[in-house]
Amino acid sequence: MNSMRRFIVVVVVLFAVAFVCQTNVCFSDKEIEIEGKININTATAEQLEQLPGVGSKLAAEIIKYRTENGNFAAVEDIKKVDGVGDKKYNKMKDYIILEGETTLKVTKKPKTGY
Repeated sequence: MNSMRRFIVVVVVLFAVAFVCQTNVCFSDKEIEIEGKININTATAEQLEQLPGVGSKLAAEIIKYRTENGNFAAVEDIKKVDGVGDKKYNKMKDYIILEGETTLKVTKKPKTGY
């Protein structure tokens, strides 16, 4: 009886995951489009969260680092932030700048071909 319960729980979880992904809450990098740049020396947490691989926790870490150490002198300096390694840096490096206005926009691409 216990194994039957586990099976039912697994099936329910799989259906829940499938439903979430079907409702477009779940999307890959291929389904989003990123345009523009973000100034990591002036960006807000909300703006930083638009960078690939950056959530609210990492955005807070970036702002904390910037507050404690001053502006970033080089784009690569963002790797000094706890939580930004080479892999994450490579995802975001094309979208970050040190001067100028933040123009980054993230949009979801329209689905094609059903």
